[in-house]
Amino acid sequence: MLGKDNFVILDGMNYIKGYRYQLWCEAKALGTTCCVVHVGTPIDQCVANNEARLNRQSQSQSEPEPEPEAQPQSETTTPATDTNTTAEKPTDPEQPYPPELLQNLIFRYEEPSTHSRWDKPLFTVPWSDEKPPIADIWTALTGISHPSTAAAETEDQLPTLTSALTNTHLSSAASIAPSTTTKGGGSFRRERPKIKPHLATVQPTSTDSGLLYSMEKRTSAVVSAIRSFVVENPSAEGALAKAGDHADGIRIAVPEVETPVFVPAHVAMTATTDELGGAGGILAVPRLQRLRRQWITLNRAYVAKVAGGDKTSLGADQVGDAFVRFLNADFAGEGVA
Repeated sequence: MLGKDNFVILDGMNYIKGYRYQLWCEAKALGTTCCVVHVGTPIDQCVANNEARLNRQSQSQSEPEPEPEAQPQSETTTPATDTNTTAEKPTDPEQPYPPELLQNLIFRYEEPSTHSRWDKPLFTVPWSDEKPPIADIWTALTGISHPSTAAAETEDQLPTLTSALTNTHLSSAASIAPSTTTKGGGSFRRERPKIKPHLATVQPTSTDSGLLYSMEKRTSAVVSAIRSFVVENPSAEGALAKAGDHADGIRIAVPEVETPVFVPAHVAMTATTDELGGAGGILAVPRLQRLRRQWITLNRAYVAKVAGGDKTSLGADQVGDAFVRFLNADFAGEGVA
């Protein structure tokens, strides 16, 4: 329904400033214009209008509906209809508010202001005004002069045009004077304001589901390789002994990844427990999963840029090495005081 070629009048819940802000964001997201028309009504007048509706409702409920009398079919006659009689219509068809609810609405009412960008352009119409600024609202939304205004401008220009046509005296300067163009009412058109989408409404770059799946798969493969190493070498001291006397740490080879996972020797030996995969271990599963989720969150935007055509960002074949480097940096910082 909401679009550049439709007029949408939304009259409900607008007394809340945050709701008007959401409507403003929706309009900007679609690149269309919007405005706020505020009917300025005093509180006393609102209460009086609601009391009149309550009285009308109570009177309509107290009056019993007349039941039609049954007549024999043979004696049924068609009454004459009076063409001059018209059914009376209620002057105010709106339903009343309960008095408590009306007071709550008045208390929560947030009046629109020109200081808020989502309330502009703002047209305040007094409750007693029978002629709202329709032409100004039309021009603010469409950028086109209202037909009534255009007709008035055309009528104002007719006397000038008539006097110019009846003037037969030609001046010598007329041929060299610069020409001027009179903007007639019918051809007058303002430029429709260009709407820039609000940053809060801009949709994020679409991400290829295949790239995200590859990221999940490759990081899970790295964690699985570490888990397999921990099952074979549960002790940090034993893993360092297998690496050799001159080993500077524990190296874990990961399939399809050039860089091995590296845990420095001083970090492995100063851990809270000697078990690599135990509670508090340097290669415990909860810690690996936490680091994995953290890395995916940080690099999801780079994968989205690849989907958008940015070849300088992280590719699917670089996920494994990048994740291993992230783990190595975290393990190396474990022993830093």
